[in-house]
Amino acid sequence: MTICSVVKCDAYGHGYAECARVIEAEGGRWFGVTSTDEGVALRDAGVTGRVLILVGAWQGEEEDVLHYSLTPAIARFEELAAFARAAQRMRLTRRVAVHLKIDTGMGRLGLSMPELPSFAERLKRTPEIELEGVFSHLASSEVLDDPGTENQIRRFQEALRLLSQSGVNPPIRHLANSSAAIARPETWHNFVRPGLAIFGYELPAVKRDGSLGRAAKSLDLQPVLQWKTRVISLRDVPAGQALGYGGTYITPAPAQIAVIAAGYGDGYSRKNSYPRNGAGATNGNGSGGELRSSVVIRGQRAPIVGRISMDMTLVDVSRIAGCEIGDEVMLIGRSGDEQITAWDLARWSETLPYEVLCNLSERVLRRYVD
Repeated sequence: MTICSVVKCDAYGHGYAECARVIEAEGGRWFGVTSTDEGVALRDAGVTGRVLILVGAWQGEEEDVLHYSLTPAIARFEELAAFARAAQRMRLTRRVAVHLKIDTGMGRLGLSMPELPSFAERLKRTPEIELEGVFSHLASSEVLDDPGTENQIRRFQEALRLLSQSGVNPPIRHLANSSAAIARPETWHNFVRPGLAIFGYELPAVKRDGSLGRAAKSLDLQPVLQWKTRVISLRDVPAGQALGYGGTYITPAPAQIAVIAAGYGDGYSRKNSYPRNGAGATNGNGSGGELRSSVVIRGQRAPIVGRISMDMTLVDVSRIAGCEIGDEVMLIGRSGDEQITAWDLARWSETLPYEVLCNLSERVLRRYVD
């Protein structure tokens, strides 16, 4: 079994160069990226392993792909011809290895099933190209009783059969993303593509009714990233004080308010603001079942108050004894008995941990600890 570590989108916000170098040092041989630019960046960072461009290359990038020894995915007949022409122009003495993407039901990229026999015939007439791999992508791999996923698995098997009937038997076959790699061994074939799972997160295996599936706790994954900032201001405010842009939060009682150095310019979503509907709050617990976003200071939760701005966020530290300017603030991570994960931020902002982590901006300093 070969593991292709997907490090696209700056390794899901964690930093592609450092993460890929560590993975390679631990024996990683394949890396998945979105674009030619991401692949070139890995090469510039000193990564020597195989790099698969999962979305393929833009027209005109073929020679860059070949120059940097990247492996493109192709999803159209035109891409097959474009790489053949690039190999001819560069007078390559080796065949160009590509991976064919098949649309098994997600409806994004990939050849359709009826196109496969024609593709196989054209491939035979294109000696410059070696079909090293064939793959597809599952739309709902974490939903264990999803009929669409079962249909995709069957279609992928049928695609392999159609190619084989045409005399095409690529040695690498892959279908499993993080969720499938964890919960669906029938999708593994001989190559899997974990992405977010590498960094300590997974989508829990569920059933269509929302109940947990058999693989919901199959791995004890631990997030590798902590996101920290500091308290930069403290002030005591009276009851009835409007806070932040628009004055959307009004203190129901005297409070101590801390300003922390993080905002939506850093990737801390404005949707984490409280109250979200703009109405004045009357207590610290939320209303109408609304989830209350918070940070951790001195091992205790501190609720967010008012609208999050570009560079700063207000939190109520009235119940945190001894809070001082300079105190560490945990946005993602553990402090004492309290922990906030990307899942928490995702719930508060009504998204997924993928988006939370990928939205970490470049101005958030990354420090790597051995």
